Amino acid sequence: MEFKHAFHVFVDNFATTYKVLVYRLIIIAVCAGLGCAVVIPTMNNILGTAQYEQLNTTFSQLWADVIELNTDKLHDGLQAVLEALRSFRHLIEEKAWLVSIAGVCIAVVYLIYKFLAAVGDYVTGALVNDRMAMHAKSYFTVTLFKNLKQSLLYAAIYAPIAFLYDLLCITVMWAVVFVGLSFVPVLIKIFLLAVLFMVFSAVKFTFTADWLPSLIHAKTTQRSAIAYTFSRKGKNTGCVFSNALVLRLIIIALNVAATIFTFGAGLLLTMPATALIVICFWFVNYFDCNKLKYFVDEYTVIGPKKEAAPTLEQFFKGDE
Repeated sequence: MEFKHAFHVFVDNFATTYKVLVYRLIIIAVCAGLGCAVVIPTMNNILGTAQYEQLNTTFSQLWADVIELNTDKLHDGLQAVLEALRSFRHLIEEKAWLVSIAGVCIAVVYLIYKFLAAVGDYVTGALVNDRMAMHAKSYFTVTLFKNLKQSLLYAAIYAPIAFLYDLLCITVMWAVVFVGLSFVPVLIKIFLLAVLFMVFSAVKFTFTADWLPSLIHAKTTQRSAIAYTFSRKGKNTGCVFSNALVLRLIIIALNVAATIFTFGAGLLLTMPATALIVICFWFVNYFDCNKLKYFVDEYTVIGPKKEAAPTLEQFFKGDE
């Protein structure tokens, strides 16, 4: 039932998708600019070397021989590529400090992106809450400035936690798949990575689902919201986790389909739309768990015990 209600809330808030898209494009542009400022100098120090030129030349020649079916040259070409790879590896080892600094800077840029995205999630959550609680139409920019202090505080707490969790998940996946199961075929490794990614994403979804709704709707403090979201007692954690797995699978399928069948153009719609539907699911789960009434569209209100639509007078009086 939560999927149906979340989908209806998503449709009722669909116009917010375009606002999320504009906001995400802005922060992606900012973070991409910061990333390029770090990556380009580093890449120039590597791509401009003789080792890289040798690797590029030998690989291009090997690929040309493969295309032209010059089987008599394939062995020599492959040996040349391997030799060039060894030289390039020595170059990377010599410039390890530069690569490490670039890696740290990219991690900082990613943290900045998570921070700015969390601010946008707070604003989007406020818009969804206004729509569900009162069916009120709020404006993204106005809501952003109105809730700037609260959203910045939320982002300052959430972004580092999410960043460290993502880093831990990447480390675990690498250790399990590429170290512990290094003997398995590549296709099985890809399958295991996909499974672990969905499981870790669902765990994160489950334990952070009530954070934003309790901040925005219940107007609790950050400490109370964090304590509430991580306390899963009596909250049907297993059901939320299974729903999160299904939702993540649907999101991945939609984005992959948009990438393949629209040559990536569809991502301009599916990426913000899937971000919005996750937030809608958070709020529907919170309202249902706390037995609160909410609008799924202009004429339909969902009650705690029945789905019959009461009148507006009954809704605001709190009658069942």
